[in-house]
Amino acid sequence: MKRPVLPRLALVFALAFPAYAPGATLKELTAQRPPKLFIATKGTVMPNSIDQTNNLQEDDRALLLSDHDLTDITGISALTVEDNGRSVPIGAVKNLHVFLNSNRITAIPEEIGALKNVIFLYFEYNQLRDLPPALQQMDRLVGLYFTANEFTAIPAFVFNLTRLKKLQFSKNHLTVLPPEIGRLTELRHFNIAGNAISEIPESISNLARLRVCDLSDNRIRVLPESFGRVSIVNQLRVRNNPLTTLPSGFATMRATIDITGTAIDPAKLPPELRAKIDTEKPAGSKEPEKAIVSPPSKKPKNK
Repeated sequence: MKRPVLPRLALVFALAFPAYAPGATLKELTAQRPPKLFIATKGTVMPNSIDQTNNLQEDDRALLLSDHDLTDITGISALTVEDNGRSVPIGAVKNLHVFLNSNRITAIPEEIGALKNVIFLYFEYNQLRDLPPALQQMDRLVGLYFTANEFTAIPAFVFNLTRLKKLQFSKNHLTVLPPEIGRLTELRHFNIAGNAISEIPESISNLARLRVCDLSDNRIRVLPESFGRVSIVNQLRVRNNPLTTLPSGFATMRATIDITGTAIDPAKLPPELRAKIDTEKPAGSKEPEKAIVSPPSKKPKNK
């Protein structure tokens, strides 16, 4: 019996990319050699346009595993990585950021809890529906990013991670923001845009250290008056919600408020509050000279 002949295009693809099949596992991806860590130093440029750079500080390390069509990251806690020319266990790397964006990951293994050196975890644009409680063992973790997954609720134990400074669950399927959000008093950045949340609990007024808060593209009709006590520093975004007014206390905060797509009539707001309405952050919020790592330059579009 003769072997079937591959179509010419399929044959060319198989010869050009013999090592990686769609849906590779982490073990398959790293079988040939340890992944090389990206080192954040002043003036460096992120080698891809998927992973964000704003959380990287001088001498931080980043494991860049985004956009590899990964489906399984079993073995991540035992991974060997290349750090400045040396092969070292991943758990020995200080101030580690782990980027696993734009893959097809459906579950995070419990072993992730062994990575007590990780400070930021990025799982944006994956297929996660739940999280392992072992995340509570990562006692240096300060940032979690889960934009564009399949969550219908924020796992309850997340509200026990009181050291978190940045939390992002935008573009999921959330319908409720629990009152336990008030426990996360260290949050500077909170983003739940693009869900189906209709009510914001009074406890959000506990988040007194917020710099950016994004509640856009939900179903929120009213914000708690007590939320006006929070002196947000840079920006509050409430775009595309059926809001008709804002807490009066926002008039004294530094941040601007983006009300695009709401039912708020700026003319009916008090002058002090009306002055806060803007789609841009206030002057001084953007300080590019303080950035350690820059995103890659955008290529000009062909005319």
